[in-house]
Amino acid sequence: MNAGAMPAPSLHGQVKVGGAKPVELPRIRDELVLFPAAPNEDGTPAWVIQDPVNNRFYRIGWIDFELLLHWADHDAASLVRTVNAQTPLNVTLQDVRHLMGFLSDNQLLRLDKPTDVARVLDRSEKLQRSPLEWLVHNYLFFRLPLVRPQAWLASIQPLLARLNLSVLAALFGAITVLGVYLVSRQWDVFTHTLVDNLTWTGVLGYVLALVFAKTVHELGHAFAATRYGVRVAHMGVAFLVMFPMLYTDTGESWRLKDARQRLVIASAGIAVELALAGLATLAWALAPDGSFRNGLFFLATTSWVMTLAVNASPFMRFDGYFIASDLLDLPNLHERSSALARVWLRRALLGLQDEWPESFPLGKRRLLIAFALITWVYRLTVFVGIAVLVYVFFFKLLGLMLMALELHWFIGRPVVKELAVWRERRAEITRPRRRRLWVLGAMLLAILVFPFNSRVMGFGWVHADNQQLIHSPFAAQIVSVPEQRRFKAGDVMFVLDSSALGIAQDRSRALAQARESQIVGLMGVPDGESQRQLLTSQKAYFEAEEKLSEDELERLTLRAPFDGELRDLDHALAPGVWVKSRQPLAMIVDHQQWVIDAYIPEADLARIEVGQAVRARLLSDPTAWTGGHIAAIDVSRTTVLPSPMLDARNGGPIATVQEASTAGQAPVPVARDALFRVRVVLDEPLVTDQAATVRVRIEGRADSILMGALRQVASVVIRESGF
Repeated sequence: MNAGAMPAPSLHGQVKVGGAKPVELPRIRDELVLFPAAPNEDGTPAWVIQDPVNNRFYRIGWIDFELLLHWADHDAASLVRTVNAQTPLNVTLQDVRHLMGFLSDNQLLRLDKPTDVARVLDRSEKLQRSPLEWLVHNYLFFRLPLVRPQAWLASIQPLLARLNLSVLAALFGAITVLGVYLVSRQWDVFTHTLVDNLTWTGVLGYVLALVFAKTVHELGHAFAATRYGVRVAHMGVAFLVMFPMLYTDTGESWRLKDARQRLVIASAGIAVELALAGLATLAWALAPDGSFRNGLFFLATTSWVMTLAVNASPFMRFDGYFIASDLLDLPNLHERSSALARVWLRRALLGLQDEWPESFPLGKRRLLIAFALITWVYRLTVFVGIAVLVYVFFFKLLGLMLMALELHWFIGRPVVKELAVWRERRAEITRPRRRRLWVLGAMLLAILVFPFNSRVMGFGWVHADNQQLIHSPFAAQIVSVPEQRRFKAGDVMFVLDSSALGIAQDRSRALAQARESQIVGLMGVPDGESQRQLLTSQKAYFEAEEKLSEDELERLTLRAPFDGELRDLDHALAPGVWVKSRQPLAMIVDHQQWVIDAYIPEADLARIEVGQAVRARLLSDPTAWTGGHIAAIDVSRTTVLPSPMLDARNGGPIATVQEASTAGQAPVPVARDALFRVRVVLDEPLVTDQAATVRVRIEGRADSILMGALRQVASVVIRESGF
């Protein structure tokens, strides 16, 4: 994050001008510094005013510079005559009043008179915030300086000045390319490492790596600024909606005339972090397995992702923004492009003929307007995401309040402010333009309200209606394996044997026979009748044990439960091989009827019913669609997915989360969203002979965009309403 005050684009047009009567010139503050800057885009010279007290910089043009150069000991009229006489410029009293208003508004004038002090106090009272406004502003954004590193940075400036940036860039570029190439050779290990580290310990590792990477990032800004003689006022932590971000104050880089040097300072953080990412990537590819390699993985991934996804973005005030500003030579890029976009909206929608805030070529103006529109959409997405995070990380009542506050400040407030301008100027809108706006509004309302969206989309998997996993009921030895693949119902597929069951059966048979012999021997014994009852009971028990062992042995003859084809046969199976209890041996599949188990979000459940038409296709073949209809809809939510191929962790289409299981067992992946299974019977099979993931499109009841959104909001409110 490259922090610092941004220079104003121009002094002109910032203060309303009254009459042309000459006025006495006020005195300018003595501590201000004026130094040359890079030329403007049109080639005219430019200068920068530095306010060292507030650490602010203001860019001025040639006219303003000449006026300030001859400011002392003149009134307004004589100042105009002097500048016109000594320069080729044509200065007017209006230019003087513009400059004087600018100096006053930015508190660059001395307070020599009681009226000056009263004016500043009055302005300060108007700008003073209420306690609530102060809390809101400091909750949304505040900075906490931690170190003032200028002393030790100045001590290493000679070393930094001798660095050859081209050689360093080539060296780390080669390291990065080599690291990426080596990682690509073991890409599956790299991706599995990412999944395996999605634990609390892994999250802690990512946080520590992120802190280290961002510290190196900010040191990159500081070293680059020091190399070119720019003072680093302080470094610290900035909090955006309570989210911490490191920053480096390099605001004085605007003193540099060379735009290339400013660009190096702005991009130094990204360059250093990418070099760190490349170095960590190469080290990970070469390091042995262990905690050190995991640390390198954390460092490489956080540096790559955060640098490219966050810091390089020009749509927030991060490094990408300052780089874009330097490349385009447009300080205050967001403000200036947004001003152009607001005028464009007023012209395009309301027909107002507002003056453009600045004069740009047509192509560049269109580029800046498009940039502003993209920035608005990007920020809307980011701030809504931040609002949700605020809600999640705080307890519900405070989370709701802070989320509403953040949405109002960053999204609602700018929109309401612009709409207020439209309302004040509604009299300027012509009647034909009003009619077109009413027609456009009616069309948008119809799109939102009219129930034209009838499609319900979902993912699932296609499989045979009849398919069953063949496995051994308990530990046994294979006697024979099938030589054919097609079976009729009742045909023998596998024959297994268990010596333990055979021994148990023989023992039970022997004991039963022994009891039979004892019963025969009781004939003629005086008390034989009483013993006969006991021996008969024992004989029946051992005969039952023998029958149980016989039935268990019969279970080891595995028969086809229906007509089908044997698939996925374990090729390691052979006569004499022992298999474990419940060990899968093969799969029998009936290819006559294929069905789809699709999983539909809860919000769309009310729009579908049994019998509705369905279109389905394989995810691997986006063009081949086939028809079907809904046969059944589950009434309870699906938690555990029936097949690993559906899990996003395995490349499937359904996101899952790890849920704690019973003690001593690994966590179980469950569906992250509320999904309900819908059984779809196909009219004709898909072009596959094995289970596969599919996409389904159900022609459900038509629903409007507005009602769908309201239903989704109501569902979230009901789910989160428990305090």
